[in-house]
Amino acid sequence: MEHNNIAQRLTDLRAAKGATQEAVAQELKVSNKTVSKWETGASLPDLDMLVALARYYGVSTDALLGIAEPQERSVEELVRAEFRGLDRKEVIRKAFALVDAVIPACGVSQGRTEEHDGPEALPPQTDRQMSRDCVCAQDFFDFVASSEDVNVAVMLLRNRADFAWLKQPEKQKKITQFFGFLSDEDALSVCYFLHSSACPDSFTADYVAKQTGVPAAKAADILDASCEVGECHRFTAHLTDGETTVYECEDDGMVLSVITLAYERMCGKCSYNYYYGNASGKMIGGR
Repeated sequence: MEHNNIAQRLTDLRAAKGATQEAVAQELKVSNKTVSKWETGASLPDLDMLVALARYYGVSTDALLGIAEPQERSVEELVRAEFRGLDRKEVIRKAFALVDAVIPACGVSQGRTEEHDGPEALPPQTDRQMSRDCVCAQDFFDFVASSEDVNVAVMLLRNRADFAWLKQPEKQKKITQFFGFLSDEDALSVCYFLHSSACPDSFTADYVAKQTGVPAAKAADILDASCEVGECHRFTAHLTDGETTVYECEDDGMVLSVITLAYERMCGKCSYNYYYGNASGKMIGGR
């Protein structure tokens, strides 16, 4: 075994994992200086430590030693390697950290996504009869659906408030206001148009009425209500023939996400590829 080759592979694997020498040392219960010596070729890990390193980096010991080329791993294998050996609390924190890391990995910077060419990005649709995956526990909920109608992934974790805001009157009023806005069928038609590529950045109620078939007065009421729940903004435009209200929609996806989850609950398949849970999935008062 050549020290320098193994040292380089250890350095490359750590860089690919995005880990620091300190993180590796803590995971393997050795000192930072020991990890540094491995990566500089000053010393070699013993056999037990080689196995532990291979497990930590998610490769075979043959690949680590240079006997075989490392094989490209699937997303599932990469994720499993990240969670291996963690306790439940660490798993949940790691899951949230991974989701948080997806945002910059997707090329999002300062609220703007990088321009891209090519076909629309659509997740693969499952070819199995049951199309939804779910994890449900007292402190963690994760739901994924991939079908012709829906591609959605949502994660919900318990919070320090223990959802106490659900019983606070002032919060209840705002929440019911939001669902009241979505309870009208015409409002759903307007939401569909607002989130479509056919909708311009600025528009009037009359324009929306013509595009959706909703009466002009009703369209104006819906757009005013959408401003109250944060879906749209409005301002007064001063024209030569008078004033008119102009609306703008930033379509941040929040409302569309809620509607999508409601669709899955009421119209999707009530079955799962996988359902992981414990005796109780209640996230409120679960301490």
